[in-house]
Amino acid sequence: LVEVVLATPKPQLTEEKKPEMTLVGVYELTAYEATGNCCADGEFPRTNYTAACNDPNLWHKRIFIEGIGTYYVHDTGGMANNVIDIYMGDYDTCIQFGRRTANVYVYEDE
Repeated sequence: LVEVVLATPKPQLTEEKKPEMTLVGVYELTAYEATGNCCADGEFPRTNYTAACNDPNLWHKRIFIEGIGTYYVHDTGGMANNVIDIYMGDYDTCIQFGRRTANVYVYEDE
């Protein structure tokens, strides 16, 4: 007796749906380190996650900073509205990051 196994075709993978984002502008980027305090919304800052910005259009939004990555605006600070301060965690990393500019997008699914 010979068992015949028919090959089932593998399902075709479709292109992964990219999240919808809207360009909100070019922002100046700076970096900050731990102060021991929580963010303006009560959460504690986390590296590769928390950003601070005084622009009311970005408050509590998930943003994509071109060339840097995705962050959540949970904090505010003493900067101008066109500045995003990224939480880096330690002084040396902040100094190495310096100041730069980048396109910033807001995720539309938020």
